[in-house]
Amino acid sequence: MSNAMQDYLTQVAQRLRLSVDAQSGILFGNQGGMNMLLTRGTSNQSYVSLVFSLTKGGQEPDGAELKSFVKGNKLVANCTVRRSRVEFILKARFGSLKDIDKLEQVTRETVSFLRSRGYQSCCQGCGQTVQTEACVMAGVPSLLCDSCYQQQDSMKEQARQEMERKPENVLAGIVGALLGSVLGAACIVLLEQMGYVAALSGIVLAICTLKGYELLSGRLSTRGIVIACVLMLVMTYVGDRLDWAITAAKYFEVSFTDAYRAIPYLIQEEAIEAGDYIGNLLQLYLFTLIGAVPTIVGSLKNRKLANVTYRMQGKPPADNTVEF
Repeated sequence: MSNAMQDYLTQVAQRLRLSVDAQSGILFGNQGGMNMLLTRGTSNQSYVSLVFSLTKGGQEPDGAELKSFVKGNKLVANCTVRRSRVEFILKARFGSLKDIDKLEQVTRETVSFLRSRGYQSCCQGCGQTVQTEACVMAGVPSLLCDSCYQQQDSMKEQARQEMERKPENVLAGIVGALLGSVLGAACIVLLEQMGYVAALSGIVLAICTLKGYELLSGRLSTRGIVIACVLMLVMTYVGDRLDWAITAAKYFEVSFTDAYRAIPYLIQEEAIEAGDYIGNLLQLYLFTLIGAVPTIVGSLKNRKLANVTYRMQGKPPADNTVEF
């Protein structure tokens, strides 16, 4: 974590009288009797996400009522409701010292609105108005009571152990990756024949190949990533050559098979510019890489996050409750 981010979190914690989780950098605490989390937005990480777990008269939050609050507050961009979990996306940039005033203002306004409408903090798991703790459950910031935390932690651990015991079906994974790569190669041919730059097709090929392996094998292991990458390299080349072959078959009025075989000869005879052929192929490889890297990183990150479960810890302010 950079010094600038540490300074930002410290200042926000002091202004809003919250604690900072040392491991994740998430702010948590209580304002006006409402337990809350402050973190990066899930849909837009540039903005701040304000998270509550709420109940009203024993019922789940009224989505329409909360949406009306969003429309009437210029500092709130959006609101999502999933059972008791309510997430407000605030128009305050995460990490911006200049926006701390706005963050303090909108947080107070949001808490005041919730209190005025009779909302209470509750456990995100069971929905009961009991003491909750800020925690990370399988990588997701949550507000849970002790009983639900222990129960969900136990369930996640069992699921993790079952996944580790589950054998990876490499053969099925190869079939899935092959099917995905064929779809991606077909996308290369289709888009290029339509006259579009095949950047998108390279990304499609990478995602389809990796997801194909993961779906049929059961998981995307390091071995699966290597297999998928080899298929991506091969099918990118095949897709590009198929495209040139279709074009050559139309131009020289020969069969597709003859045109496919003749590609090296056409390049040698300069009927096809070698620079154009190689440049197009390298472009496809570049965009395949652009599609593959985020997919691989995302898969590895999700696998890691699935095992991250802990109770947040941080130094609380002298007075952890803001009076309203």
